Amino acid sequence: MFSSNEKISGRQAFRLLVFDLLGLGTLLIPAAVAGFCGRDGIFCIIVGTVLGLLFLRLLVYAVGDMQGSFAEYTEKMCGTFFGKTIQAGYFLYLMLLAGYTAYLFSVTVLNNLLRGESFYLVLVLILGLVWYGLLSGIEGRARVYELLFWVILIPLFIMLASALDEVKTDYWNPVFFTGKRDFFAGSYYVFICSSLIFLILFLGGYLRKRESLMKVGRLALIFTGCLEAGLYLILLGVFGGAALSDMQTPAITLMSTIKITGGFLKRADAFMFGIWFFTLYALLNSAVFYAEMLLNGLYHAKKRQALWKKWERAAVFAAVFGVAVLLYNSKENTVLYEKFLWYIGTPFLVLVPVVLAIIRCAGQRKKHLRSGAVICVLLGLMGLSGCATAELEERNFPIEMAVSDMEQFDREWLNADESGNRMVDYSHMKVILLDQKFLEDAQNMDAFLEILEKKSDVPRNTYLAVAEDAEAVLKLQKNMEESVGTYLEDYFENVSEIKKTAYPTLGMLYQEQENKMETLFIPYVEEVDQKPAVTKYYVWKRGEAEGMFDSQTALLSFFTQNQKEEYTLTLADGVDVRLFAPHNQVVFSQTKEKQIIAEISCSGEILYEKPGWRQKLQSEYGQNLKSGDIKKMLEKELEDYFQQTAQKVEVDCANSYKKLGGQRRDWYLLYQKQPEQYEKDMEIIYRVKVDWVNMGE
Repeated sequence: MFSSNEKISGRQAFRLLVFDLLGLGTLLIPAAVAGFCGRDGIFCIIVGTVLGLLFLRLLVYAVGDMQGSFAEYTEKMCGTFFGKTIQAGYFLYLMLLAGYTAYLFSVTVLNNLLRGESFYLVLVLILGLVWYGLLSGIEGRARVYELLFWVILIPLFIMLASALDEVKTDYWNPVFFTGKRDFFAGSYYVFICSSLIFLILFLGGYLRKRESLMKVGRLALIFTGCLEAGLYLILLGVFGGAALSDMQTPAITLMSTIKITGGFLKRADAFMFGIWFFTLYALLNSAVFYAEMLLNGLYHAKKRQALWKKWERAAVFAAVFGVAVLLYNSKENTVLYEKFLWYIGTPFLVLVPVVLAIIRCAGQRKKHLRSGAVICVLLGLMGLSGCATAELEERNFPIEMAVSDMEQFDREWLNADESGNRMVDYSHMKVILLDQKFLEDAQNMDAFLEILEKKSDVPRNTYLAVAEDAEAVLKLQKNMEESVGTYLEDYFENVSEIKKTAYPTLGMLYQEQENKMETLFIPYVEEVDQKPAVTKYYVWKRGEAEGMFDSQTALLSFFTQNQKEEYTLTLADGVDVRLFAPHNQVVFSQTKEKQIIAEISCSGEILYEKPGWRQKLQSEYGQNLKSGDIKKMLEKELEDYFQQTAQKVEVDCANSYKKLGGQRRDWYLLYQKQPEQYEKDMEIIYRVKVDWVNMGE
């Protein structure tokens, strides 16, 4: 049996606060902090969370003597006039917060679930759902969040764990490059989000055990702070600081980047959007609920008719709707709201408990059914697909795209909806094939990437490939049982010996347009035995097309970067060897000539020996030649082979440029100013150490 006394437990309060804090924090903090501090953003999150904990301690001390509601307590401590003034300030803050949350909620739904729908329709539906949720009271809502807490968070943890394979820790370095002003600004931004813990002032009146107020708030802040810090490191490692700072909702974008083997879920962002649906809904519900409670407290009448209460609620919702519309219609209004938070709203939140602390120092069944109904409605909305509202039979789902020039791209892809009666849905796109000439045209590629990133219809985890004639490659499908896109995706993910994370995706090119840190190798596809096959690789160096790479050199590069599990080659003396289990690293050495040292540590075995090979060695080095001597000779030949292969091209085969920040800060600063000079100044020296498994004596 559930009680209906409008009281909630500490566990319910904790989960309610986590939902309130998590939505805005995980959506807004990563991009904002990356813009302020880049790689130092993790320290801003730590400092901002610590400030939030100190703020919580201040709040709990300030209301230590509170027995009834917070509104009553302010009048008791400050008198009626100043108490009402404080209540009015909180009411204004909550109304603006609710309006902003409703605006962000609606825009996020439009961008990720219901593209092409009306903002006003989505906003009205969301506010209608919030109205219905308020009918259950705080106890009913607490039950909803208690039941859904792990249902929501466990999938999030699973998806974040899946993203770890794509994290590049080199993007975390160098650190401590941010100026004091930017660092304080980033920390303050995190504190603005953490300061939402002030909602505990209103929540405290509903706790069964008021003494657990501090514990509940502290656990909620620590939990959300740790989650935000972990999320930031993953986002920074996947996207890089420059690209991350330009994203609107990087956490949701991350979900569209993760590759799930087997194609079970192509657009994970649409599925995982349910997390932010619930958290934003929770914050919006709380803000409206407490705003309505404060509005009731601003009147002297102790008793009001039910009709008047409904008009109060209607007034609150009308104001929230108006604020959301103002923010949607003008970017300037959004900027004004942000300034309000920075210079008025957050200082007000801090000032009130300081004043109260100084003053203190001186001297039911129906609701249960409604809760169940809310759960059903929310779960139903969580299941919305990422496609638009057209019926399945009214949509086309292309899985590959060939692009030869911007005119063809605009006609056949951007405006494909206008050429037929069906809506084109790109959410299942697997591979984009680009003509080599198109890839080499920097102006076209910039426009192409800018358009796709802005439209966000094509998944970021779509693979890229290059061909002399992309359309001709797609026509090979007539010789195959499956589409070219499916065939190539299966090759990249399941057939190739190269790890799938090494194959460039659309999202990687977006990121390199901003980060300019890596050398990517885009597979070059040609016809072999009437099927598409990867024969070479095209180099995409720090956001620009560089030129063709032969397969042999590309495979060496993949092996050097630990992106290839094994590497088989024939040495000059007729010995075939297989290298496997790589554990390679790049270090930087300062000599008369600046150098990069690629240390290759792996296991290996001899697959084939040319007849008379060992006898020849014994004739040169003596009959007492041991396996250790043979080992050294083989490693020397491997070093020479790697050196000669890498010197054939003027490309950073070890992809060492991105590691500069973590190892040589002086070089990092130098080549940030002149990146084109890096390959000219650096020489890669290979040092090979193999643990031979079948050498023998």
